[in-house]
Amino acid sequence: MQIPQLRAFCAVAQTGSVSAAAKVLNKVPSGITVRIKQLEDDLGRELFLRDRQRMSLSPAGRQLLEHAQRILDLADGTRALMRDEEISGPLVIGALDVVLVDYMPALIGRLRQRHRGITLEVRHQASEDLVAHVADGSLDIALTEGPIVTKSLQSRVAFVDEMLLVTEIGHPDVTSPEELDCTELYGFRHDCSFRFRMDRWLAAGGRAHMPVLEIESYHTMLACVSAGMGAAWMLRSVFKTLPGHHQVKAHSLGDAGRTEIHFVWRDGHLSRNASLLMDVAEAM
Repeated sequence: MQIPQLRAFCAVAQTGSVSAAAKVLNKVPSGITVRIKQLEDDLGRELFLRDRQRMSLSPAGRQLLEHAQRILDLADGTRALMRDEEISGPLVIGALDVVLVDYMPALIGRLRQRHRGITLEVRHQASEDLVAHVADGSLDIALTEGPIVTKSLQSRVAFVDEMLLVTEIGHPDVTSPEELDCTELYGFRHDCSFRFRMDRWLAAGGRAHMPVLEIESYHTMLACVSAGMGAAWMLRSVFKTLPGHHQVKAHSLGDAGRTEIHFVWRDGHLSRNASLLMDVAEAM
């Protein structure tokens, strides 16, 4: 298995034909065909389903594609390192607001230190929008609550956090919705994954009809809770950064509160810069 063979394989997978891949790689079509055949012989698997109009990936080809792209990214990065070349190019990242508060500043700082040539664009969006924009290619990668299970997307854990129930400081301990003694809750709008979690938790405890006031600011939520008006759900990483968090009470909800934030990218389209971002995160 050689780098030129993997490069030919990825080009055909992305373009759908040998002739189109040959144009992308500036090679003759016969050379692309030979390299694909060599790779299939080496692996002992058919990587493409062939018809007159288009070549589509076989199950084995789909399994190989992401690994092949990682190998090519690593090879290109190593070559650039040995030549003292600056890794550059754009990277468009989407993230939940809660990720931007505590996790992203350190991650971006580390990425800047290692790869100053990467041009970053960071977009704050709700979880449903993040998934949709990764799927349509508007985002290279996103950080949102996961895992994400779809045919077109891949995800990997970035970090684990905990969703807390926050009440006025004198409230008795809460482990289930039945023990919550207030008239309303505060949360984000319905397209937020954390709001989905809160709604499911309430429904499981028979309090699905409890009023939820939509507030787009954690600071405002905390102020309302401090005033004894209700309760809110917040990630621990966000809660600890808020002024006044010592003036309220945070309740751990065990497994119901466990939250995994995942990197999400389009299957078969993990860019080199997005892969570098995950490498930096893994080393943190």
